[in-house]
Amino acid sequence: MENKINHLELRRKILHMLAGIAVILLLVYNIITPIIILIVLIIGIFVSLLSLKLRIPLISWFLDNFERNEDKRRLPGKGIIFALIGILLVLLLFEKNIALASFAILIFSDSISLLIGKYLGKTKSMLNPDKNIEGTIAGALTGSVFAWFFVAFYLAFAGSLIAGISELLVIKIKDFKIDDNLIMPLAAGITMFLITRFLA
Repeated sequence: MENKINHLELRRKILHMLAGIAVILLLVYNIITPIIILIVLIIGIFVSLLSLKLRIPLISWFLDNFERNEDKRRLPGKGIIFALIGILLVLLLFEKNIALASFAILIFSDSISLLIGKYLGKTKSMLNPDKNIEGTIAGALTGSVFAWFFVAFYLAFAGSLIAGISELLVIKIKDFKIDDNLIMPLAAGITMFLITRFLA
């Protein structure tokens, strides 16, 4: 069972990074806009809800190969849906460079922190015993490097560090856990915005 979980998480994170890189490139070259992301989000929510009742050929294959079982039962494609909401919010709230840096932090910090934490982590976090300090540090450093393409390194590092810490928090509304794909880009964007507004 452990190997299956590891392979699933590895597949998920590779897809997460590849899809994220594609979206960043589309945003950098102005091929997609917030309106297009909103339309994709609405379609995605509709398809997710439909997937609870029906097997949709290509969608079902993705869910079978990349989705955690608990998410398949509650909200199929939850990670993608929350990532789209996160992207949309940072694009609407912040200047483009901060939005792109925030999204880069989500893509790379989230993926690397889980993989390093799961495979190499030894020190449990005090904030979340399911996460490891080694994963959080590796994720923050990796997110910083990729966010640096869009903002100064001190902003990239601060945003990535706060996003990494925010990933450790479990935020629930009733029984529904808010996905880190929403929390991380917002935490990174707010951090970088506040630094540029009040400290730079």
